[in-house]
Amino acid sequence: MAAALFLLPFLGNAILVRGPGVFLDLRYMLFPCLWFYLVGEQLLERQRMNDGQVFLLGGAFAFWYEGLFTKGMQDGIAWSGLDWLAVISGPFEWGMIAVMLFHCLAAVSPRCEAGSGLGGLLRSAAIVIIAAGAGAVYVVKTWYGHYQVEYLLGPMWVIADIATAAMGFGLWRLWRRSLASESAYRNPAGVWILAGLGLGLLGYGLLAGVGAGLNAPSALVYMAQAIWSVGLGIGLWNSWRGRQACSDEPVPRSRLVLAAVGLRVTGALLLLFLYGPSGDESMAFWSTLICDFPAKLLFYYAFLTSRLEV
Repeated sequence: MAAALFLLPFLGNAILVRGPGVFLDLRYMLFPCLWFYLVGEQLLERQRMNDGQVFLLGGAFAFWYEGLFTKGMQDGIAWSGLDWLAVISGPFEWGMIAVMLFHCLAAVSPRCEAGSGLGGLLRSAAIVIIAAGAGAVYVVKTWYGHYQVEYLLGPMWVIADIATAAMGFGLWRLWRRSLASESAYRNPAGVWILAGLGLGLLGYGLLAGVGAGLNAPSALVYMAQAIWSVGLGIGLWNSWRGRQACSDEPVPRSRLVLAAVGLRVTGALLLLFLYGPSGDESMAFWSTLICDFPAKLLFYYAFLTSRLEV
């Protein structure tokens, strides 16, 4: 548990914005960090899952945490009240975090068999108590209008809340169906498409930032983005065509996934040492360059081209 609570602020990049003080933020460490870990352990002790199933769980949690609780998926610009880039990237971010976290924990300490007795009861009680507390915070903040989006969106925030809750429930139902399936879960074509969209947007933003820093002509930036699009498309198409060639033998601890974890942690530590905690645009650029971009390339290559067991 200590390893999980240490890793999650790094994997979610909260450490870059808040610094080491994030570990003293009881609210953040309880929800999402501790609750996310306890739920994952509870479910994984009941049934072994592959990476796609754990990924679905993380995606569902993204909608409930960033869509409902923090409302990070909402803004006052889009007519729907939803920031669609956040809606697309959020589930992939938290799905990746879930797989990375439990692969890393399994490498550090093998998971025990089915929990029972006092330990299992304490875990179940903690899950219920923390969820109830988070729900109470959401209700109080909503009732008293503490969420800024309520002023920005007017009545649309209700629709946005319902939409994100429904999307999270949809991924939860998809996860439940994947457990009931007799055949091994395989990522559908939509996963390749959305992974490509997420990696494409990440690359476009990074290249635009590099171009702005070098005062490069816009045509050169567009050309680099086009080359990135073509290269990414070829890579995704080849991985999609070769998906049936992947062995069904599960990989319990992927070196590429562990390397992605290492990149995020060491990159965050380097940025904290050089610049300290900050949420400004320059930190976002360096975070993307050093932490996010290489880690996501490694992770999605492993995720799309092999069968990982969690």
